[in-house]
Amino acid sequence: PGLKMKIILFTFMLLAALVVADPEHPRWPTKFTAKFVEEFNYPVIGEYKTSGSFFYDAASGRYRVNRENGKGDRYCAINGLKILRNTPCDHIVDEHGDRYLYYPDLNECCYCCSAEHGCGLLRQDWVAGATFEGEIEYEGYRAYKWDKKGLQSNLYIETMDPNPLNRVMLGMDQQPNDNQIFDPLSWSTEFDDDVFKVPSQCKKSHSCSLGSTCTAVRHA
Repeated sequence: PGLKMKIILFTFMLLAALVVADPEHPRWPTKFTAKFVEEFNYPVIGEYKTSGSFFYDAASGRYRVNRENGKGDRYCAINGLKILRNTPCDHIVDEHGDRYLYYPDLNECCYCCSAEHGCGLLRQDWVAGATFEGEIEYEGYRAYKWDKKGLQSNLYIETMDPNPLNRVMLGMDQQPNDNQIFDPLSWSTEFDDDVFKVPSQCKKSHSCSLGSTCTAVRHA
């Protein structure tokens, strides 16, 4: 009886440990796209809301973020007189890790910064080491919440699944300045690679303005 009780107790403790164990850390798939809405709140720039699309391809080292209005983004807006303009702005990172800011309606583009400045592709496991903050309700979904500490809290919200690659990104909140809410119904691991084509106006010899966020990042 004593041995039987020990086995039962051990089994109970093992099951309890499995119940409370944190899920595996998030990991992005090699390729995906999703649409989002975004709210900004930065000093000087103020409060803005926009929508856009996110494209990611780890295999080629490229990604792109299109925003319908770049005025709230600290890179797109703090670039010469762009802070006075409501105009679309795209972040394009090419296979060399170089980031460009492209303003399609203005037919303008400038070189922002590169991977050596921290402007390259986010790793698929960039949330590794984040603190698991539990399960929450988020935009109508049961979700995992993580906090990847940096200069501020970087909250990452995703759908729940034991396998990280089966989860879908729901939100990225760089507190207190930039909150992106992703539409899980727009999530896809297939899209045309032409989206990564760098416009001819984008040249590394043409940098963003001297007083831009991009220039500050390159000289940090």
